Amino acid sequence: MAFLKLSLLLLFMLVLHGVRCKPMYHNNDEEDDLFEGLNGYRSSSNLPNFTENSNAACLAEKVADKLDALSCENAFDYSSAPGNKPNFTDFDKLLDKCDINGNNTLDGVILPVCVPKLDPTAVLSNYTNSQYAKYLNDSSYTGAGIGSEENWMVVILSTNTSTGSFSSAASLIANISNYLAALFFGLLVISVS
Repeated sequence: MAFLKLSLLLLFMLVLHGVRCKPMYHNNDEEDDLFEGLNGYRSSSNLPNFTENSNAACLAEKVADKLDALSCENAFDYSSAPGNKPNFTDFDKLLDKCDINGNNTLDGVILPVCVPKLDPTAVLSNYTNSQYAKYLNDSSYTGAGIGSEENWMVVILSTNTSTGSFSSAASLIANISNYLAALFFGLLVISVS
C-alpha cells in the first residue's frame, strides 16, 4: 500500500512538472524546410546533421519577433559570434523568457537573415553562401533552433558543451530539488500512515 501511495505521488509530481514546463516550439513549413536544407548542406560536406534544440528555437523565435519591426537593411548587424551577445538592449529578457542560462550561450551563434516572403531558396542561399557558411561548416555546432517572423528567419546554432548548449541548468537544479522534496514529503506521509 505504501508503494502505491509513493508511486501515485511521484506520478502526480511528474504530471505537475509537465504542466509547468515551457511549451515546445513547433516549426512552421519555412522553418522545417530550412532545417532540412541546412542538414542537406551539412551532409554534402560530410558533417553530421544538426539536432533540434528547443531552447535555441524558443530564443530564435523571440529574436525574430524583435527583428520584425526592423527593416531588412543591415541584417547581419543583429547576428552574434561566439562570446558576443547580439545587438539588443534587452537580450537578457529574451533569455529569461526561454528559461536559458546566459552562461550556456557563450559558444553559440545567432544568425538572422531578412528575405522578402521568406522564399525558401533565397533563405537557404543566404545561409550557405554568406559569412554564415563558416558556422554551418564548423563541426563544433551540433544543434540548431530556428524561428521566423514575416521576412525574418533566425537560426541559432548550439554546441554540445555547457557553454553553448542554450540549456537552463539553473532550472534543472531547481527541478531536482523539487523532486527530492516531493519524495521526502511522500516518504514522510507514508511513514506516518
